[in-house]
Formats: sequence, structure tokens, C-alpha cells
Amino acid sequence: MITMGVATDIMQTFAVREIRAQFREGEGWECRQEQSPFPGSMTFVLSRELRGKKQIIPLAVSYEETPSTIPLEHLIGTLTGKKLTGKCMLVPKGANVTALPGDVRVFFMDSFGFVDEKLVWLTKKKNTKQYCRSEVPAAPETAIPVFPSHTA
Repeated sequence: MITMGVATDIMQTFAVREIRAQFREGEGWECRQEQSPFPGSMTFVLSRELRGKKQIIPLAVSYEETPSTIPLEHLIGTLTGKKLTGKCMLVPKGANVTALPGDVRVFFMDSFGFVDEKLVWLTKKKNTKQYCRSEVPAAPETAIPVFPSHTA
């Protein structure tokens, strides 16, 4: 039997990419995945040294429409004796996060979201229209020209 490469769930790959986008290696963040006893959940410990102090942040990834903090709480329980800088969760866009505690920082995924109560991959062309970013256009009077006008 020949085994080539490593088979991982594509959702896990996208979750790791999104975590790396928020907690960049160039800023000193180390991202270590921890074993989760809960099927379908992923947990990570993020850490870095900043000005001589260690920052440690537990993070749980949830693909549920109403995410639960149980995997996050389990991870925090394994980090006894360590001073935590914060707590984070990564959830799909459109997830109902109102039941999450206020001290949990929530990041919404760019790659997955809920459309009509179904989890969809937002990078597919048919789903990209569902989540348009609401951007406020700049007021004309505050715009500054990039190049000064030339008068000859």
C-alpha cells in the first residue's frame, strides 16, 4: 500500500489559514493545534513573547450556527497555571454568537458562512453574492487628490 501526502479536511485547512491571517507569524505568534475530545471541533493555543511577557490565547473553531464554548472551556481547563491573555472563537459568517460570553473575542470566517440556515463555502462563485461587505463611501469633501493638479 502506497500512501501519498496527508489527507486533511478542507475545512480545517481554511480554518488554519484564517487563524494565521489574524495571528501572523511575522508578529511572533505561534499556532499550536491541540487535540479536542469533541468530534468536529478544532482547538488551538496561540502564543507569543511581547516585551518580555508571554501572551497565551486559547482559540476554538466552530462550524455550528449557534456555536458552543464547551470545546474552548475544555481547552482552557488544560491550560491550568498559565495566565491567559484572552479567549477567542472562529465561527462562520452569519453564526448566532449572541449566547457567547462577552469575554470571548469572536472572529468570523471569510471562507464559510450560513445562507438560509445552511453552511456554505463562500468562495464558490454562486455564494459570494450572499455576503457583501457594507462599505461606507468616502464623502467627496474629505477626498484628497493623490497627485496635485498641474497648471501650466
